[in-house]
Amino acid sequence: MSDMPRKIIGKFLALFVIGIVIYSCGGAKKPQKIEKVFWPLPPEEPRILYLGSYHGESDFKGKSALDVLLGEPEKEIPRNLIKPYGVAARFGRIMAGDTVAAVVFVIDPKNKKISFIGDKAMGKLRIPVGIDIDRKGRVYVADAKSQRIFVYDLKGKFITAIGEPEGPGKLERPAGIAINEKNQRLYVVDVMDHRVKVYSLRDGSFLFAFGKRGRKEGEFNFPTNIAVDRRNGNVAIVDTMNFRVQIFDQDGKFLRTFGKLGIVPGTFARPKGIGIDSEGHIYVADAAFNNIQIFDDKGNLLLWIGKFGFGPGEFNLPAGLYVDRADRIYVADSMNKRVQVFQYLSEAWKKKYPEKYRELKLYKPSNLKKAQEK
Repeated sequence: MSDMPRKIIGKFLALFVIGIVIYSCGGAKKPQKIEKVFWPLPPEEPRILYLGSYHGESDFKGKSALDVLLGEPEKEIPRNLIKPYGVAARFGRIMAGDTVAAVVFVIDPKNKKISFIGDKAMGKLRIPVGIDIDRKGRVYVADAKSQRIFVYDLKGKFITAIGEPEGPGKLERPAGIAINEKNQRLYVVDVMDHRVKVYSLRDGSFLFAFGKRGRKEGEFNFPTNIAVDRRNGNVAIVDTMNFRVQIFDQDGKFLRTFGKLGIVPGTFARPKGIGIDSEGHIYVADAAFNNIQIFDDKGNLLLWIGKFGFGPGEFNLPAGLYVDRADRIYVADSMNKRVQVFQYLSEAWKKKYPEKYRELKLYKPSNLKKAQEK
């Protein structure tokens, strides 16, 4: 085929694509209303706002309209989350540890790109679980199979590993981790040892441990996840097989506990991820209930969101949970292969975005009656 017919065909296809876009945008059919999703429903005051979800490279990569028309194959199959567990966020990046893909997905929504941590020979991950990030941009990843906490920079370069080969600082099966930057400590939940082990952020040395296997206060039965209260340094630990959350001070002294096995709100069936916002509210993901329960710092149930499903605010085996410094809530929605993001409408958020809050209070979802009937 000569160059001239190619140019003619190219121009024709371009005009055809433009026509499709113009028709779809300016045709008789009105654009569909984009629903806001928030909890609780009106007339109650909104508290939690759904922001969006991320699956991986497919969120930012796709075929152009011309590629679709020409039937062009995708150059690369996008790498998406398979089974995310741990999640954390800082410096504009969302990090999700995938236990099947054996890497940490680094999601950069602003620049619309995905990168990976733990896929190189040095510091290669096997089963990444818990994640946290310090103020210097160092990324800490608990590897359950390697029995170490691997440390990387924001670009994924391996720095060091934490965890002793033998002795009291040895990790049997590390899972949830949390950083207290004020006292420069890293808290690691050791599932199989039924304890929490504490290391120095300065040099990675083992400091102390607390807890043992049991059902009494201060004892654990397969604990999984942990969060630090940034207001006072207290740590909240999901004592999974005791179906409760236990609160300790920063030195491991038991303070209080809440929760029990049950099937009603305020109880737990399979508690996993945990996070604490700037006002001290405690968020607990339950993989059996497929929801997030929100408690005050004394353990009183305030609100719960979610149910089984595939839409916004619906879950299929939620696992890790993280609340960042802006009170955004990140949930590893494992079997839906995504990370969902929510916003707690704190007093600070309301002052910063008064118009957005006013708009949300006046907003009436079109499916409100249907939702209330449920």
